[in-house]
Amino acid sequence: MLVILLAVATVVSAAGQQSGPPPAQLVDLHNSRISLDWAGTYEGVLPCTDCPGTKIRLTLNYDGSYRLVTQAKGSQNAERSVMGVFTWQPNGNAITLDERGGRQQFSVGEGRLILLRPEGGASQSSTASLVLTLAAPDSEELEQQLGRYRWTLVLATDANNRRIAGLPPGQDHPVVLNFAGSQLSVQGPCNRFLGKYQVTPANQLAVDVAASTMMGCDPALMQADSTLSNLLAKPLQVQFTGRPSAQLQLVSPGNGTLNFTGEPTPESLYGAGTTVFLEIAAQSVDCPNPPSPNTRCLQYRERHYDDKGLAVGTPGEWKPLTLNIEGFTHREGVRNVLRVKQFQGPAPASGAPSILYVLDLVVESETVMP
Repeated sequence: MLVILLAVATVVSAAGQQSGPPPAQLVDLHNSRISLDWAGTYEGVLPCTDCPGTKIRLTLNYDGSYRLVTQAKGSQNAERSVMGVFTWQPNGNAITLDERGGRQQFSVGEGRLILLRPEGGASQSSTASLVLTLAAPDSEELEQQLGRYRWTLVLATDANNRRIAGLPPGQDHPVVLNFAGSQLSVQGPCNRFLGKYQVTPANQLAVDVAASTMMGCDPALMQADSTLSNLLAKPLQVQFTGRPSAQLQLVSPGNGTLNFTGEPTPESLYGAGTTVFLEIAAQSVDCPNPPSPNTRCLQYRERHYDDKGLAVGTPGEWKPLTLNIEGFTHREGVRNVLRVKQFQGPAPASGAPSILYVLDLVVESETVMP
């Protein structure tokens, strides 16, 4: 019976090739590009028959850019560094550097890159054989990766791997880390902590909290604030994974472990934003052409401030705001002045530019009697 079925399948396949277009090829969802955590810095030595060889360091970034550094082994000459972009080959298992990188091709494997012949075959020549292995990220690389994401706490455990009560406190009070340059903002269960941070050469996160808000919350949230602050008070070992999704683990040998998931920041997706100040009225209004599922819109007007933080100019007319402000939740009866970042997102099918607003700071907040 098996032989008959195979024969029938062969006949049908042959008939399909003669009478119709070739069948569509399935996309391999298990290729290196999709399945591996390939971004990082790879190092190795290109052998040479009559010289010590050439040290090579190749850094691949998720945005498709690379940096290639070469230096003759044992030489006192300066390193040669080029930056460019790479493209993935159709099979998703190899990359090609641009002209700056000499159009070199590399097969991408688990923790390694293998130099390929120009036509895509693996090099068999001992003088051209090159295997680059993934190096542990240095502190500069880790800082760059931390700043690309908005980190939300999903699990906290103590030194005995038991869940820490109150961390995270729930969806209504997420614990979020934002890294920007040397600055760190921590949205705790109740209050926000602001300060500086650095990643040490030993890949430890050192946090120096300089200020915090002084909100009064439920005692359980205040206790969770204190627990989080204590965890951040001492250097934490950083473990970062970029694929298949961004994951961050901060480990304190004596106190516990914090596990975060990352969402790309608008800056990493759309570039630098523009800072604007929006005054949000206490009362919402009916939306003109309401976007589903919203039927009510915020009222807003733009505000302006000088270098000293003093309001200047006359606010304009109130307008309905049909866009959401990421990170901001409006309460009826409360007027706010917000410092937000405005981004130009990808254009929709209509072709009009898409504007995104992300909350940066609540400048003023006032309860307005109806």
